[in-house]
Amino acid sequence: MTSAATAALQRSRQLHPLHVRRAAVSHVEQLGGRMRRITLGLEAGTPPIPWVRLAVGDHVKVAFPHPTTGELTLPTVVDDRPSLPEGAQRPVTRDYTVREVHEADQTQQVTIDFVVHGTGPASTWASGARKGDVVGLLGPRGSMTEPADARRYVCLADETALPAVGRWLEEAPAGIPLEVVVQVPDATCLVPLPQRADARVTWLMDEEEGTLAESLRSLPPEPGDYVWAAGEAGAMVQVRRAAAELGVGGEALQPSALQVDGYWRRGVAGRDHHEPLES
Repeated sequence: MTSAATAALQRSRQLHPLHVRRAAVSHVEQLGGRMRRITLGLEAGTPPIPWVRLAVGDHVKVAFPHPTTGELTLPTVVDDRPSLPEGAQRPVTRDYTVREVHEADQTQQVTIDFVVHGTGPASTWASGARKGDVVGLLGPRGSMTEPADARRYVCLADETALPAVGRWLEEAPAGIPLEVVVQVPDATCLVPLPQRADARVTWLMDEEEGTLAESLRSLPPEPGDYVWAAGEAGAMVQVRRAAAELGVGGEALQPSALQVDGYWRRGVAGRDHHEPLES
């Protein structure tokens, strides 16, 4: 790919001051066999969560109440860093994509989609969440806006990245085609996604129907394409390797045309996402 073809494909970063917010469940919806959509209303007077178009990976740390006592201990912000009182137990937190924000009843409502499986602190809380239950929300610390002027978007994801896929389908500029491939364990994990005329969505049922790396090979990038992928870290390493092998027109795929994030690692519990991947 020539430098002229990739010059416009640039992500931009916007930093935000740290805020710690309390939020109560206002609505719960079951989207699929393992996905629960939970809407949280921010406590009155709380600074709003930033909403930046095409910052599809924006995420907050959700702080959960103690599983035994039900108490929610939240830090304060000191010099733009979280600080807990001496002796206070740090709450369990997990990173989650901000699926949507809107205003209702004079407060900001924040929608987060939870994949519910196993008995971890996040899954256990989300599976039993009821109206009025309270959690903490920290961040986001920054917004990374994806390029708005690609020739085509190729989006590869597993079910943990479905909230970001939903944002891609809603927020990508009209007229730019999207090729979306989502890998889920089985048909019970299918969830409704936003519809748009210039998008094609392909579902893979686990690896019996292929891998995300193989899907990228079937959709080889062309000059001006932007490839975005997120999901299990090992699978994302394979996507990155496939992108390096494919290149464009005999040249390597430029870093500005590729974004790959590992959201979790198979066999490792409690790993927050958006950490660098080793190829």
